[in-house]
Amino acid sequence: MTKRRAKGETVGSIMKNEFMAVSDEFTIEETIKHFRTASLEKVSKPSYIYVIDLSGHLVGVVQMRDLLSHAPGVHVRDIMLKNVVKVPAEMDQEEAVRYFIRHKFLALPVINNEQRLVGIVTADEMVDIAELEAEDDIAKIVGTGVDEITSRSIPRIVRLRLPWLAVSIFSGLTCAFILGWFEHDMKSVIALALFIPIVLGLSESTGMQSATIVVRNMALGRAALKDVRWLLQKEMIVGVVVGLVCGMFVGGAASLWQANVNLGAVLAVSMSVSIILSGVIGSCLPFLFRFVKIDPALSSGPIVLATCDIITLLIYFKVAGFFLG
Repeated sequence: MTKRRAKGETVGSIMKNEFMAVSDEFTIEETIKHFRTASLEKVSKPSYIYVIDLSGHLVGVVQMRDLLSHAPGVHVRDIMLKNVVKVPAEMDQEEAVRYFIRHKFLALPVINNEQRLVGIVTADEMVDIAELEAEDDIAKIVGTGVDEITSRSIPRIVRLRLPWLAVSIFSGLTCAFILGWFEHDMKSVIALALFIPIVLGLSESTGMQSATIVVRNMALGRAALKDVRWLLQKEMIVGVVVGLVCGMFVGGAASLWQANVNLGAVLAVSMSVSIILSGVIGSCLPFLFRFVKIDPALSSGPIVLATCDIITLLIYFKVAGFFLG
């Protein structure tokens, strides 16, 4: 049975110690002989042969096919690839997954602080790690932890869920306070209350979509802090288009249903603005969390929903006050 990896482990804790390595003084003939006498665990690994100097420092890599296309007397140092993509033993396993995605190798060599070759990590290991990281991100998006997937302890599951439910309670109470603040407006135009669910629902969905996409891109190494400006521009453009389409549709339906053009204008404007802001919030929170050294996935669940709800209600009633007096 395969050992389940733990989130936060380093490359050094998951690397394999069985690998093929030869001296840079070896010829191709000597390398092939060494390969034939090596243990099954070493030769069954991906077809990379690492080249080291007398001190054990990693200096190059060759593939099996390279040995077959050169004369037996040629030294491996003359055919090896010198710019080796390698990972340090203290690197976080999630960062190592990004290396594999970026370079698409079957294995990567692991080095210590002295640049000596100490092991390898294979693509099979990284697939397991990527699955664990995806499970963890999904669990945090819905407001729990990856441990709940395998845990049978009811008290532990309750402890994992309660903190995020507390965020929802806080946002719910804040929204109730906002509704009470604008109680007079709702009494003046009862129809305002009818459309609160759809206004909140659309802003929440937009925020969650943006946050989930950003978090997933971060996990795959495709979103860095330098991409914030581009992401904000993209979300604002998408938000304008989606907000205008949804706002005009719902506003038009409300105008016909309630025979109130001003109510339709309230919905069209407030939904457009809230959808744009929700997209921006969903895109920015993961970067903010990563900047303060908190897992960005935590921002994609209850926190995004709570923020979008509060801001959307404030926008909705402020716009209503402007159009409906």
